[in-house]
Amino acid sequence: MANLSQRTTQATLWSAIEIASRYGFQLVVTIVLAHLLSPGDFGLIAMLLVFTSLGAVLMDAGFGTALIQRQETSEDDETTVFIFNVCAGLLGGGILWISAHGIAAFYHQRELEQLTCAIAWVLPLSALGAVPDALLTQKLEFRARAKAQIVSSVVSGLVAVVAAFKGFGVWSLVIQALIASGLRTACLWVFSRWRPSGHFNTRSFKQLFGFGGFMLLSGLLNTVSVRLQSLLIGKFFDSGTLGYYSLAQNTTSAPTSLIGALLSRVGLPVFSKLADDKQRLREALRTSLGVSMFVFVPCMVGLAIVARPLINSVYGMRWESASPIVSLLALGGALWPLHVLNLAALSAQGHSNRFFYLEILKNIITVIATIASVAFGTIAVAGAMLIVGLCGVAVNTWYTHRMLNYGMLAQLKDQRATFLLALIAALPAWAILHWTMSSVPMTVLAVLVATLVYVGLAASLRIPAWVQLLALIRDMTQLTPTNNATD
Repeated sequence: MANLSQRTTQATLWSAIEIASRYGFQLVVTIVLAHLLSPGDFGLIAMLLVFTSLGAVLMDAGFGTALIQRQETSEDDETTVFIFNVCAGLLGGGILWISAHGIAAFYHQRELEQLTCAIAWVLPLSALGAVPDALLTQKLEFRARAKAQIVSSVVSGLVAVVAAFKGFGVWSLVIQALIASGLRTACLWVFSRWRPSGHFNTRSFKQLFGFGGFMLLSGLLNTVSVRLQSLLIGKFFDSGTLGYYSLAQNTTSAPTSLIGALLSRVGLPVFSKLADDKQRLREALRTSLGVSMFVFVPCMVGLAIVARPLINSVYGMRWESASPIVSLLALGGALWPLHVLNLAALSAQGHSNRFFYLEILKNIITVIATIASVAFGTIAVAGAMLIVGLCGVAVNTWYTHRMLNYGMLAQLKDQRATFLLALIAALPAWAILHWTMSSVPMTVLAVLVATLVYVGLAASLRIPAWVQLLALIRDMTQLTPTNNATD
């Protein structure tokens, strides 16, 4: 248990570095590009993400998650998945290429035809790195993944900024996507040292697909429900309107994607090792929820409060229309650790079919809410997503209650101190922004005051999540630079 705890701490550290480098640098690049490109440029790429996201899910087909969950895999297992991924990536890219004219016609955007043909190459490029990526995650070797992500994020981001300065417009974003996918795949091959040395095995395919098939279907449902917002907004409004919504999504998805990827990557392999001991699994889930919610909830509540001055000062006044969307999406994402960790605990026990059933229900709710709200505009869609997020908590904790006797009410009760402290800290921040002139100094002051109130109360009251967070930080600081997740 001590060795697992140490490996988990190391994996958490390196996974945090990797994910922070991706979303942190991507956020910086997006801020720069927002001053160089138009909302319409971002909207055009958001239209294409509907199809590339579906292609990426089909390319992976849940096999990556199946390799991670299995813990012990053979050379035939790995080679089987690799061959499938590459074939699916080539097929998906080819279908996207052939469909380019139809996609452009659907959105009434002629420029999309050439953009679609170019960005279709993302799928086969990503497919080549899927197995090395999954195996590094399986072994908790997040240090190598961090290196690959840092290199690809920095290089692709810098090239995109230079291209935008040179007047490439929306093509800057396409170039960024292609370089990021190709370079990350190359780095994963170098750092993992994995090579396909087995053979395609029908038995391995069937066994892995038995678990991964449900993950594929749930991934497809989730992607459709999420990207349906962009599809409908892009269809019924113009690319500029979708650009505002896309930027708001990117702004709020940076923290949610960071915490989601971090918790799922570390949570699934760690929970998988505890799957046979429900008591230890429940305690691991409770501790993970306590620390992650303690950090995440105030961040998202704070983002909702400072959305308008933040958008104006960081992205520019022309992006102000995105600020109310940011506020609603941030509040909707405040409970994201509850979603991610409950699903990780479910997947760790091998219940991919139950995972799929939950996804069906959640995505039905999301699709209905999206269709019902899109006619009223992007703010209405964001408000609908806030309601969907709350409903999703009840859905995702259903099986956790049945299998671990730790359901929604018990989990929310454990976080009551975090909710109360976040609310108390938000009040002075809101007052500062409401009763003073909007400016960068006042925004910084509001954030600092809220942080001091939140941390001060947590420290003085000795909130358990605060104590556990300090212990986690102390463990991380004791790791030497040469440590890796397999020591």
